[in-house]
This record gives sequence, C-alpha cells and structure tokens, in this order.
Amino acid sequence: MKRKLPLILAALGLTFTAPAAMTQELVVGWSAPNDTLNPVTTGRRDTGPILSNIFDTLVWLTPDFKVEPLLATEWSVSEDRLSYTFKLREDVAFHDGTPFNAAAVVRNFEYIMDPDTQSKISLGLLGPCRTAEATGEFELKITCGQPYGALLAQIGEPYLGIQSPAAIETYGADLGQHPVGTGPFRFVELMSDDSVVLERNPDYNWMAASLNHEGPANIEKITFQVVTNSQARVSQFQSGQSHVMHRVPGLHWKTLGASGRYNTYEVPISGLGIFAPINASTFPTDDLAVRKAILHAVDQEGVVQLAEAGVFPVSRTPLTEGLLGHDPALAEGYGYDPEKVAEVLEAAGWTMGSQFWEKDGRTLSLKITAISENASYMALAQAIQGYLAAVNIEATLEPMTSPAWNAANIAGEMNLTPLQYIAVDPDALRFWFTEGQYFNWSHWTDPAFTELLDEAVALADEGARAEAYREAQRILLDNAVILPIRQNLDLTMSAKNVTGITWSGGGFQYFGAVKIED
Repeated sequence: MKRKLPLILAALGLTFTAPAAMTQELVVGWSAPNDTLNPVTTGRRDTGPILSNIFDTLVWLTPDFKVEPLLATEWSVSEDRLSYTFKLREDVAFHDGTPFNAAAVVRNFEYIMDPDTQSKISLGLLGPCRTAEATGEFELKITCGQPYGALLAQIGEPYLGIQSPAAIETYGADLGQHPVGTGPFRFVELMSDDSVVLERNPDYNWMAASLNHEGPANIEKITFQVVTNSQARVSQFQSGQSHVMHRVPGLHWKTLGASGRYNTYEVPISGLGIFAPINASTFPTDDLAVRKAILHAVDQEGVVQLAEAGVFPVSRTPLTEGLLGHDPALAEGYGYDPEKVAEVLEAAGWTMGSQFWEKDGRTLSLKITAISENASYMALAQAIQGYLAAVNIEATLEPMTSPAWNAANIAGEMNLTPLQYIAVDPDALRFWFTEGQYFNWSHWTDPAFTELLDEAVALADEGARAEAYREAQRILLDNAVILPIRQNLDLTMSAKNVTGITWSGGGFQYFGAVKIED
C-alpha cells in the first residue's frame, strides 16, 4: 500500500510528502488549502490551527475558556471597563530577531485598523476596541469605545497573533507568504494547494502554563500536507505516510476508530457550528415565508445521517453547546415539519405548479453553493437539496472553488450555503448578521438586533448577557436567516506513537507539545 499511495494521489491531482525517516518530522494530512498565512487578512477558519503554531497571542484560551498569560504576563481592567492594561514578557523575540515589546503590539493594531490592509476576522474580533498605546516598553493599554466583555477571550484567537513589525514593513501585501511570529514554529514554505512547512523555533520558552511544556517544541518540523480529497487523505494516513489526519470523514471515523489502531480526538468546537446563512436579499429567499419553509423542510438528523454517517450531534439553534446563551429550547416551533411547508407558503401566496411551488409566474428555485474541495460541505449541500426537493422546492447545487465561493457569498449570488464558524464568545453573531461585516452572507440587517448585540456585549453580568443572546437568537430564527445544521466537532486521528496534540479554547490544533515516540 505504501508504494501505491503516491500513484493514487498523483492520479487525483495531489502531491505527497512522506514522514522523515527519523521521527522528528510530523506530517499532518490537512483537509483544506490556505489562502494566506497572514492572520489579519485570511478569511479561512481552517488556516487558524496553522497560524496558532506560528504566532503567539497576548493570552492563551484553555479548552474550558479560561484566559491564561502568554505574551502578556498579567492584565487589569479599568473601573469603567473601557481600557485594558497588559504587562508584557520581556524575554521574547520574533523569528526574524525583532524584539517583542509594546511598540510591536501597537504596530499590529495600526496594521489591523488600516483600511488598506482589508482585515477580515481579526478586525471583527476587536469589536469597539480600536486603539492601543505603549505606556511603557513592556506595558500596553487597549482602549474600547464601549465596554466589551468579549475582548479577553477573543484576543486569544490566532487571527490576533502578533506579527513582527519589521516583517509588516518589509513584505507589505506579500506578508502572507512570509509570516513572522513568536510561536513555537517558524515558517519555511507555503504552497497553497500543496503544503505548509514549519520548523522548530529553537529559542521558544514561553508556552502557556496549562500545556505543561518547557522549552522549544519536541519535533523539529511540521508539514501540513494539503489533501482535499477525503479518500486520499484516509489512504495517506492508513498507509503511515502521515502521522495525523485532519477532518476524518464520518464513515471512516466509525470504522477506523473501532479498529483500536489509532488515537482518536473528538473535540467540541464552540461557535455557530455548521450552519447555512440564508440570503434575505435575493429572490426567492427575500420572502420570509420561503425562508421559514426552508427551516421546516430540512431534517438536521437526516442530513447528518446522509452526509456524514450520523457521527455528529445536530444543532437547531444559532449558538452551539458550551457557548454563553445556548439554549436548546429556542428551537421549539422552528424545526423539521414538512406539512408546515405548504401551510407557510400558501399563506404567502405561493401555489403548487406542475412540479414546484410558484408565485407571480416565477418558480421557487434556490441556488445552493458549496466549496468543491470540501467533501463535507458538498455532502451536506446535497442532503439539504434532497430534503427541499421532497417538499417541491427546486434547488440547484453549484460547487465552487474557495475564492469563487467567497466572492459569490459576498455578492449575494446564492440563496444558502453550508459552512462553519468557530467562536469563543456569542458576540460572533455580530460578524454574521450586522451591516458592513465581511461575513454578513445572509445580507440581512435589523437596527434593533444590532442594538441588542451592542447592549449585550457591554453587560458585566453573565446571566444578563446570556439572556440577551437568547433573545438575539430568537430574532434570527423568527427572521429565518440561518439554518442550523449540526454541532462542530474536530474529528482528528493520529498514529499511536504521537502524543501531546492539544486544542485551544477556540478549537485550534496546537502542536507545540507533541511527541513522536520511536
């Protein structure tokens, strides 16, 4: 099998890198290509785990959402909750030798805020906190326009990893091809559709305390081998040509896991789970009745069973389990009910044509987009398409490459699309359902909803915040601009001799403490 696999991969248009003969290189079979390794300009969540191994953040978020020191050793919040003061480590340098200090963090803030940078996830994570100043060589003050309860958790996401200010100046628009951080691994090479290669940072000695590791990483090199074809990724792993498999397909998760031959990791990922934003700006989903009909037409359990062998728990609310404000009771009245589809559509003036619903001479026909290189999204889209057809709603599926898919969603050239969003705070709803946000792919806004989010994120009382986010989710379901599909789990497998894989509270894989036993 080992000798045949490179031929299989080549036939599929893929390339392959075998693990080193010495067990100092970790090969990870990665499921998704990378657009850029610039944490500020990437819009891809699958790039986050790679970034977390190159860049450190001011704080580390543990899997149970505790905030630990990382580049910041301690912090305090002003009485009015508008400013945060951080004491920074004094023994850190970037991979290019540039000293890490408060001025470096300030330059990162300026870079994120610069409109020419075209920041994506990182800008949204900072919310109303838009200024940073060095109040000492190793003291930093961040100021917010209003109290922002999400800040401490969200600055632990890799999209706010601190970059070398010298690299920002040197590489400009090409920064994503030359990432320079302070993390446990240094960048070597990026081939967007093939691999990302990192090497150990020999000077690293400031890993978060909860990781129980001192000094540099154990392994010398990581190769993230991009294998988007799920069957090829499984074959690569089974043959021993990768140590770790990212995004194990559902059916293989069951069969390989039952074999007992591998380490299995089933890690809950908080956020909005796997869901489909429903475009409220274009026909026919600009009709609220149509959007409500979609919610009643799709059986989440059936979709997950058809698409992913039923290995994932379903989701019926905008926020996933474990996130503040999650409440399964919110789903009552919005779930799968095919008989209610006709009731809702007929009340809005739709009539049954020869095959599909019609109104004013136009057919109720939906366009579903999906990333062609993501087998999970494609399978979910096909299952959703089948459920819609069962209630006489026409739906066409248009597979797209990631860049084309992004462009279509931003332009509103679709009706719905399955995807994921990872978040550590419920304020993430802002990124998807308020005006001017990069990810507002439902193309829906409501001033009252935005005002509710503004009030919620400023609340100090956690119980009051949770109730505000429950109300926000009710509004989204009432307006039917989101189709929840399933909870997000990171299904990862490794060889038995690989230990120490960890995840941050944001659900990002971290390899700084990994060991490969002989």
